[in-house]
Amino acid sequence: MSTTPPPLPPRPASAPPPPRGWWRRHWKWALPVVVLTCVALVAAFVAIVLFAVRGSMTRSDVYADALARARAHRELVEVIGTPIEPGLMPMGSIRTSSDNGGEGRADLVIGIEGPRGEGRLVASADRRLGAWTWESLLYVPGDNDPAHIITIAEADTPVEHHALPVP
Repeated sequence: MSTTPPPLPPRPASAPPPPRGWWRRHWKWALPVVVLTCVALVAAFVAIVLFAVRGSMTRSDVYADALARARAHRELVEVIGTPIEPGLMPMGSIRTSSDNGGEGRADLVIGIEGPRGEGRLVASADRRLGAWTWESLLYVPGDNDPAHIITIAEADTPVEHHALPVP
């Protein structure tokens, strides 16, 4: 007696695969966008910091007086011509505090150029009792020739306050 086994129950239909998430569908274009966005944010942060530092230096009395003295210095105007324009980014530092009535130190290198040449203003100033005085203010030509260095302000000359131009 042979009996046939009962038929097997029908196989349940296989479940469809779970839907792919957004990232799995779009990663090929989303990943470069995320990376570029991060790079752009870092670059923007660096630019903001640099322009903030530049702005604080260019608004200082030492910077303004150095440029005003350079533009008014007859020998320098003969060498590089007029107008004398500052470079984009001054280098150096300006430190001030309210100790002892206002003290500080400024050491700047300001690139300048005129129609006939270019060079740098090397400026050092001290602040005592709230007043800046020049330690030295020199023009150094672009070729660094020590024979052509021009003294713009003598030591212990007071730094004058100059009104900043309105943008």
